[in-house]
Amino acid sequence: MSVAGYIYVYPRSANLRRNTDIVGSMEPYVRVTVGNEIKNSQRASGLNPQWRSGEYIAFNYRGNEDWITFEVYDYDVGSADDLVGGGCFDAEILASVKRVSQWIPLWHRGQQIGELYVDLEFVPASGYGGQGYGQQGYGQQGYGQQGYGQQGYGQQYGSQSPYGYR
Repeated sequence: MSVAGYIYVYPRSANLRRNTDIVGSMEPYVRVTVGNEIKNSQRASGLNPQWRSGEYIAFNYRGNEDWITFEVYDYDVGSADDLVGGGCFDAEILASVKRVSQWIPLWHRGQQIGELYVDLEFVPASGYGGQGYGQQGYGQQGYGQQGYGQQGYGQQYGSQSPYGYR
């Protein structure tokens, strides 16, 4: 079990290979779930959306949540939003490494349909200096390119994950 604190999710971009719009352009957004908390990002556009630098989604982390779950939806006017795909990241790993930039594989009905690039940050409840990492970006510090993605942390799907995307 991990220490309690705060999780900050910075959605950056996605490469989507599943288009849920027959006519027009997709308006994808990211739905993030930590424990019982569910929050959405702002909408972006297209199959290669870019979210605004500095945008983040904050969660209270009680130390007993296993997964950070990411679902990319396509916003639809007049009907239910379409699930494009989803994936997850181990919350305890984030609590131990504190910061990571990660391509999260996205799955739909057993097929990988793309990936979502996010910066993740864990701040223990015991103290936070308030600087924030949204403006600086983790990619410049080398976390996304060289580090954790190649170790497969974002790909731990199976019977233990909330969805079993495999």
